[in-house]
Amino acid sequence: LADVQYGDFLFCMMDQMANNAAQMTYMSGGSIRVPMVMRAPVGATTRGAQHAQSLEGFFTHIPGLKVICPSTAYDAKGLLKTAIRDENPVVVFEHKLLYGSKGNRAEKSALSPAGEVPEEEYLIPFGVAAKRREGSDITIVATLLMIYRAMEAAETLQKEGISVEIIDPRTLVPFDYETVINSIKKTSRLMIVEEDTRRNGWGAEIAAQIAEDAIYYLDAPIKRVATFDVPIPFAPVMENFVVPSAQRIVDEARKLMNS
Repeated sequence: LADVQYGDFLFCMMDQMANNAAQMTYMSGGSIRVPMVMRAPVGATTRGAQHAQSLEGFFTHIPGLKVICPSTAYDAKGLLKTAIRDENPVVVFEHKLLYGSKGNRAEKSALSPAGEVPEEEYLIPFGVAAKRREGSDITIVATLLMIYRAMEAAETLQKEGISVEIIDPRTLVPFDYETVINSIKKTSRLMIVEEDTRRNGWGAEIAAQIAEDAIYYLDAPIKRVATFDVPIPFAPVMENFVVPSAQRIVDEARKLMNS
């Protein structure tokens, strides 16, 4: 089990991650196992382009890697324990602004996702999403910090009579399509919110799969809200502009309801 100070540094070890860790079990016919867990903080925190990227999309593209994204303290413990027990390589992406406001990982404007975390042993299985909010008009799929911005947006939209259901997949590989499809059967509208860049992001893959498997449950085009396709700016005002905000989610949800 290892971690890096910033997820961006994973690019310095892509040969080991993509060509070795992800491939060895397959290349050896199962005789070699790679029970590795790599933790990597992601997300923009006014530190500039090389310390702010969200890398989930890169690693979901590599067969042989599992990718998890805990957004709560409860999930962080349960998913990490499952990852450690897995004989395959698992990449754990954690948002820097979800480490709370105290300790060595304290960040300006950090949220505290603290909650009930049992001291006793428990595991959270991969590929099982969590429904963070019930709703009837729009399904939002989001991870990490974007869960909290989606929740904030949902409160604003509720006042306008728009009911939002929020699904936290918790793991991107494997992904729980069943929960998402069951949600859009009810809402008929889907929005995907990610801090990763929009072009070829994990949200694009989810949108494509839903279009293949469940397009007839939708009454409007799938909407993606993501970071703009630029390096993360260092200036705080520009960082806030390119990364999805609660207000941008609200604005796009209104458009989706009128589609």
